[in-house]
Amino acid sequence: MPPRSSPRGVAVLLLSLAGGLLGACTTIDPGPTLVVPNESFNEDYFFCQVEPVYLFGKGCGSGDPAAGDATNGCHFNAAAVSGMPLLQHDPIDCGGGDRPVNRAGLGAGSPARANLQAATLEMSRDYLTAPIYVRPLGANHPRAVITADDPAVAVLREWAERP
Repeated sequence: MPPRSSPRGVAVLLLSLAGGLLGACTTIDPGPTLVVPNESFNEDYFFCQVEPVYLFGKGCGSGDPAAGDATNGCHFNAAAVSGMPLLQHDPIDCGGGDRPVNRAGLGAGSPARANLQAATLEMSRDYLTAPIYVRPLGANHPRAVITADDPAVAVLREWAERP
C-alpha cells in the first residue's frame, strides 16, 4: 500500500509550488483601479513658450519635409504617432511674455488645451527622463529632432521647474 499524504503535506507542497511560480513572475497587473498621478505644469508657460518654441518650433506637429517627413506626417497626424497627438492652431498671442493676452481660445476642447493635455502626459518634473525630451533625441523615435544642447531644451527645463 502506498504511503498516505497528509493534508498538511499537500498544502506545503502546493504553497512551495505557488511560491516558485510567483517568484518567476516579472510583471504586476495593476488592476482596474490604477491611477496615474495628475501632474500639473504651468499652462501659461506651455501656451507661450513650450508649444511655439519646443513643439511647433521643432516641427513636432508638421514634421520637416527637408528631413524626409511626410507633410503633416508627424504629431498632427494621430494615425502616424503612438503618443502625444497634436492639433494645429493659430499661435496664442502672449504679447512677447509668458502669459496669454486673451484666454478666449484656451478653454476646454480647444486645440491648444488638447495639446497641453497631450504634452503633459509625456512630461515629468525630471524632464531628462520625460518622453517629451528623450524621444525627440532619437530614442524610440523615427529620427532625432533635437540635441541635448539645443536651446529649445531650456524651454522644456523651465517648464518642468515652474510651479
